[in-house]
Parts: sequence; structure tokens; C-alpha cells
Amino acid sequence: MLWVPVCLGGGIGWYFSLATEPDTSFWISLCLAGLGLFVMSRLVPLSAAPLCMAAALVVAGMGLAKAHTEWRSAPLLGFRYYGPIEGQVVGIDRSASDAVRLTLEAVRLDGVTPARTPLRVRVSLHGDQPLPAILPGDHVMLTGHLSPPAGPAEPGGFDFQRHAYFLGIGAVGYTRTPVLRSAPPSVDGPGHWVFIQRMTMSAAIQRILPGETGAFAAAILTGDRSGMGQGT
Repeated sequence: MLWVPVCLGGGIGWYFSLATEPDTSFWISLCLAGLGLFVMSRLVPLSAAPLCMAAALVVAGMGLAKAHTEWRSAPLLGFRYYGPIEGQVVGIDRSASDAVRLTLEAVRLDGVTPARTPLRVRVSLHGDQPLPAILPGDHVMLTGHLSPPAGPAEPGGFDFQRHAYFLGIGAVGYTRTPVLRSAPPSVDGPGHWVFIQRMTMSAAIQRILPGETGAFAAAILTGDRSGMGQGT
């Protein structure tokens, strides 16, 4: 049993190391091969059964990676956009430049059809922001710049575009205009409820422990890093 995640991980790594996306016939053949290996593990001598099962798990890992890739498929912004942005706050953190950053869902972009609108966008807040507190689940509007997530800056470097794909983020950008609350917070599903509880806990911790101490404690206990400075 201890080798099960190793074998699954090997199949997942194999999938992501492929240079091109395999066609349908490849996946059909792979499913048949995995099923055959599983059946063989029940028929061959006990000494050979783990090897057949290990190979079947590698095949299953590739299938899991493919299924997750298809499940996370969402529109990707294909051009640079500047204009109104509306959405619901489903994430609050800080960027590498120490700016507060919002992840928005249920996004609306001016002049962009719903079929071409990203599922999520992430916007860094620069300049003066008179809104005293952006609450989890808030519906907000702002004017900002968006562009597609960038690929690796160097060969073999961190692939932010792939990372953003699996987060459902189809565009990233920034704003220098105020963020306005267009509607009070709402809970749309269990994921939003969990996010609201985490941020409520974080705010309570930071009220009791002000400054960077509370921000650090909140980050460790709830995962909310938005109150913590870049230096810390």
C-alpha cells in the first residue's frame, strides 16, 4: 500500500512530461492496458502480482492527470484587456510586490461574451484604496488591466500559466482605481462558505494579536497571508 501513491505519482509525472497531448486512440489503448494489467495481477503468481499492479497504478495515474486536466478546463483570456471588471471575491492574498490581491469568480468583462470570459481572474490592488475592508464573498467592481497568464520566463522555469490553469485563473492583472462593493457578501456553495470561515477566523486572530505577529499567526492557522508584509 505504501507504493500506491508512488506509482500513481509516477503516472501523473509521466503525463505532465509529455511534449504533446495524446489523441483519443492513445487513451483508449491506455485504458485497455490498465484494465488488462489489473486482471493479470489477479491471475499471475503472487511474486509477479505487485509488478502488474504497480504498472496498472502508473496507467491509472496518467488517467487521473488527464481527467483532472479536462475537469479544470476553462476559458483563457486571449488578449490584453482594459476596462470594467466585476466579480465575486473568492480569494484574498498578497502579490510578490506586497500588494493586496483579489481572486474573482463569476466574472463579467465589458464587451467579452460569457463563453470567452475566464472562470476566475486575479487582480492586484495598487494606489489608494478607500474601501476599508474587502470581505470574503463580496461582489465588487473595478477598472483594471488584464492579460493572459505568462508562461515560463526561462527553459525549465516555473510555469505560471500551467499553475494558473489548474487554479481556474484565466487572466491576471492589476488596478489603480478604487474597488467598489456592488453587492453584499453571498455564499455560493461549500467552497465559498469555507473561505468565509477561514477569513473570519483570520480577522479575529489579527484583532487579538495586532501587527505582524497576528498576521503571521493567521497565516499559519488559516492560510490567509493577506495581512502579512513581504519582509515577514
